[in-house]
Amino acid sequence: MKKEKTIPKKKPDKFEEQMYTLFMPITKKIQIPEIELKLQQSDNLDDLDYYMSKYLFFAVFATILLLFFGSLFLVVTNSLEDIFILFIIGIFVFLGVIIYAMVKPYIDVMTKTEQIKNNFSLSILSMSSIAESGAPPEAMFHTASISKETPYVNKELNKLTHYIDNLGISLLEAIDIVSEKTPSLELKKFLRELKSNIQAGGSISDFMKKKAEHAQFMYNLMLDKMNKKAETFGDIYSAVVIAGPLFLFSTIMLLGMIGGTAIGGLSVSALMLIGIFFLIPVVNIIFLVLLQMLS
Repeated sequence: MKKEKTIPKKKPDKFEEQMYTLFMPITKKIQIPEIELKLQQSDNLDDLDYYMSKYLFFAVFATILLLFFGSLFLVVTNSLEDIFILFIIGIFVFLGVIIYAMVKPYIDVMTKTEQIKNNFSLSILSMSSIAESGAPPEAMFHTASISKETPYVNKELNKLTHYIDNLGISLLEAIDIVSEKTPSLELKKFLRELKSNIQAGGSISDFMKKKAEHAQFMYNLMLDKMNKKAETFGDIYSAVVIAGPLFLFSTIMLLGMIGGTAIGGLSVSALMLIGIFFLIPVVNIIFLVLLQMLS
């Protein structure tokens, strides 16, 4: 499968590139069209053989470092009988990096698709305002592609303007290429409907006005959904992080008043220190990560 380059990418320096290409004689024999397609859809401009060679280098390098420093540690601690375990860990590290390289394009495409879905309504509203002013579709796409509010949508629209402005491809052909390659169903549907409208001689401004009305409705619906999630998240946070520790500490203090040890032979003061300086911060960090993922 031939890969079509669209937007230039910063290349690594010469030494770094030589390191990444060490295993290309091996990876050139690898043919995985599905991963190659996902690399294109995730805007990764690396060829499949170069991409696999780079991560194979990472896997070998990480494994060698682990075995080297692990062996030194075993020698210092006089635990050479555990060398077999070290080799097993090294194998898992090697396989882990390779598996990550195989899965990463799929994760990137899923992230990109979800981000486009969340931000596409804003792009539609932006393009609609340009279309209603009487500007041609090319200007509409160009203006939307430089907006900073919707970066993932912008990358897809930037490809379209690149085909038109730099490669001299017609608008309809560029729409066909982008709609065929984009992983986003929302963007694919919009581009195909826009092409049909242009071919039928319909009004671009009327078409975009209807799309903007629907986008406004979907955006408000998404905001309501996120508000409900935020309320639920707040209730869970209050129960786990505020009420939970109060109940736990009151129980521990009650046990301390009775006397003896609390849990696992630990003293009441030790449990209080673990709860205050470890348990509560860890739970808060977990909630912050979840909140960032939801937002």
